[in-house]
Amino acid sequence: MPQNEIIVSIVALSGAVLLISFWRQILFILLFGVIVVFCFGLYNVVAVARG
Repeated sequence: MPQNEIIVSIVALSGAVLLISFWRQILFILLFGVIVVFCFGLYNVVAVARG
């Protein structure tokens, strides 16, 4: 196995471990982002409707 493939494998493995470890935090951040965008969009719609 060439050295490049070993490095790629290690990076992929560590990435997978990080994802598994932090999926709750990632999910929370994504959910928070969606809620913020949704509220901001709703606020803009209300602001435009009030004119």
